[in-house]
Amino acid sequence: WSRYIRPIALLAVMLICLWYFDRQSAPPRTTKIESKKLLVMDGDSFAIGDDRFRLKGIDAPELHQNCKDAQGQNWACGKEARGALLQALSEPGLSCISEATDRYQRALATCNTIRSVDIAADQVRAGLAVSDDFYGIRTYGDEEDVAIQEKRGIWRGEFMRPSEWRAAQLTLRTNTVPAE
Repeated sequence: WSRYIRPIALLAVMLICLWYFDRQSAPPRTTKIESKKLLVMDGDSFAIGDDRFRLKGIDAPELHQNCKDAQGQNWACGKEARGALLQALSEPGLSCISEATDRYQRALATCNTIRSVDIAADQVRAGLAVSDDFYGIRTYGDEEDVAIQEKRGIWRGEFMRPSEWRAAQLTLRTNTVPAE
C-alpha cells in the first residue's frame, strides 16, 4: 500500500497544476471592433466595448510618462505611444486574438489590421514600446534591435523603462505624506 502513495500523490499534484493553469488561460477568442466603442488608455492597453485588452509581448510608456530626446529635451513619449496605438487600432479590419488574461483581467492579445500583421511589433519597431523579456527571450527582439540601431522613438535619447517608471510612481505615491 505504501508503494502506491507516492505515485498517487504525484498524480494528484499534477492534476491540481493542470486544473490551475487551465483556469489561468482563456480559450482563444477573436474580437472584431465592428461598431463597438474603442478606448485607448496608453501605448499597449485599450478597450473595445466592454472588453479590455493589453498587447501581448510589449510594454509601452505610460500615458503621463516623459522621455528625453537626443538633445536632452523632454517629450511626451507616453502620449505619442498612445496616439500611435489609437491610429493603428483605427485602421480597417482590426482583429484581436487572445488566449490568456493578465493580473488585471485584461485579455493578452495579438492584434492585426488590413495594413498591419502585428500591431505590437509595429509599436516596438517604431520605438514606442519595449519588447517583453521572459527568461532572456525577447518577444519582439528583432524589432527592438532595429529601433535601437535606427534611434527611433524612446531609443533616440534617454528613457526609463515603463515597468521602472510605474514602480517609481508607486513609490512616490506611497512615500507622500499628507499635509496637515
